[in-house]
Amino acid sequence: MIYGSLKKEILFVDTEMTSRERFIGALEGENVDRVPYGYLWFGAGHAVLERMGVTLRDAYCSAEGIARAQILAREMYHHDNVMSPWGCLLVEAEALGTKINIKENAYPAVTKYALKSATEHELINPESVEKSDRVKTITESIEILKKEIGNEAFITGAAMSPLMLASQVMGGSRLCIDMLKDRDSFHSLLEKLTESCILFASSMLEAGADGIFVENGENTGDLFSPQMAEEFMLPYTKRLYNHIKEEGGYVISHNCAASAFYDLEMKLEPHALNFAFGNVRLLGKKYGVECRKLHNHNNIGCGPRYCFREFNELSDSGICLMGNIIPDAALVGSRAEIEHEVRSCLSAAPEKGFILATGCEIPLNTPLEKMEMLWNAIKAEI
Repeated sequence: MIYGSLKKEILFVDTEMTSRERFIGALEGENVDRVPYGYLWFGAGHAVLERMGVTLRDAYCSAEGIARAQILAREMYHHDNVMSPWGCLLVEAEALGTKINIKENAYPAVTKYALKSATEHELINPESVEKSDRVKTITESIEILKKEIGNEAFITGAAMSPLMLASQVMGGSRLCIDMLKDRDSFHSLLEKLTESCILFASSMLEAGADGIFVENGENTGDLFSPQMAEEFMLPYTKRLYNHIKEEGGYVISHNCAASAFYDLEMKLEPHALNFAFGNVRLLGKKYGVECRKLHNHNNIGCGPRYCFREFNELSDSGICLMGNIIPDAALVGSRAEIEHEVRSCLSAAPEKGFILATGCEIPLNTPLEKMEMLWNAIKAEI
């Protein structure tokens, strides 16, 4: 079967699949009827809220609002999955004591961290996750999604990795200090945060989520050495991923960092890796390209997509690749640039085990007409 205008041989099945079947098929590395289209958090959410006639605050604080917004977003943007919670990344931290400011039409922001340092790790009670009203709102939204479209679309829960959560309960600067100067206390904190992450993931899976999309962006050379990531990220995140899999859920590891440690991502053994960049240093040395300059709103479209060439080891190990359209492409790109971005991804993608998606969340303020332009570009190729 011919893969759109790319003239690339792809292994497809003949019968039409539901979005859920298609998404799971890609995660499992099986033949699918077409490449799945993935959606992250609440991309281009303002256009959805405008159609609903509500503010982000209204929807954010309501299980019904979250579910309805996700269902409507899928109708408007045509993706194969839905997701709850959204990209504020603060649900677990709020449950553990971090104070937030809920804004009218933007994601909430931290006003006060739960801890001053890792020495206060005893203040963290993982059971607070199970008692949190915000967590209950999320699980109830997933229950609604399961009831309404559970047989049609892949339902994705969104969570933080333990090291990412640490930055939300004590702040990034303090996190770095304690990793270096108080390792024992920091490990004790990570033990409690891992338990908290497991409880949150379990609650979403029990509510009906098919899998968990885990933000693991702290696994990067932009912040840490490989040795620090291996000590403070790997064992705790691995425990979370193993738990999700043991509970029957799929794991999608999200890392949009420019200097992500992909060897450690592979050691985590997720079902899928959602990425924005390739191995930046390796690609520069091997192909003479500067990925940071090719993957941003000022320069949309890396034609060769060398990043995929260097991910063969991940694909061969059974990890589905999910990416890596520039998130800002739909917001600032022209029609030609958007079409080029989509075509570049699809032409470089593996024959099986691939989900077309952005490398991070599409900006909330992306207009509907630009999202339609993105979908038309995708539809023309798949």
